[in-house]
Amino acid sequence: MNTSTEINELAAAMAIAQGQMGAAYKNSSNPHFKSSFADLASISDVIKQPLSDNGLSVVQFPINNEQGVAITTRVMHKSGQWIEESFGIKPVKAGPQEYGSLISYFRRYALAAIFAIPQTDDDANSIQLAAEAPQKPVDAITGDQVKALVNLLDGDEKLRTQLMDAHGISKLEHLQSNQFRPVYDKINQLKGVKK
Repeated sequence: MNTSTEINELAAAMAIAQGQMGAAYKNSSNPHFKSSFADLASISDVIKQPLSDNGLSVVQFPINNEQGVAITTRVMHKSGQWIEESFGIKPVKAGPQEYGSLISYFRRYALAAIFAIPQTDDDANSIQLAAEAPQKPVDAITGDQVKALVNLLDGDEKLRTQLMDAHGISKLEHLQSNQFRPVYDKINQLKGVKK
């Protein structure tokens, strides 16, 4: 790891920012390994605002080196302090598609590692990410549950949109009844972090 001469202000800001970051949701799948993962956009969503709120930014540069393809990730603080590390491997196949895939892969893993971002499944502790949620499920949440979510969201349209996008629904009323409690708990958790 390379750093500026001093990193005290950067370290303090990172400690606060990391406390404000939640988990990245596994919103993509790898059919080859039959697994799910948080894509780059999901990880970026988790880190972007806490970084900005604490005078931090991150840049990632694709580089060519003896390993073939790599990226350098640099985290910077408004004081001018920074830390950086490079990560790469030699691709199995050479070509633009393979290089592009590796760069995206490296970027995702570097950000998750630097900021200690866990990836959560669709379990009882997170908003469930339905690959193909039905538009009008038979066991939709009740009117009282819709009101409870609306009250909890308290006009936070960004969070409401993220919730609906995560479940592939166009209205809160389309949320499935078995999703209500995990979603309600996750919104409570997220609202607590924003305070």
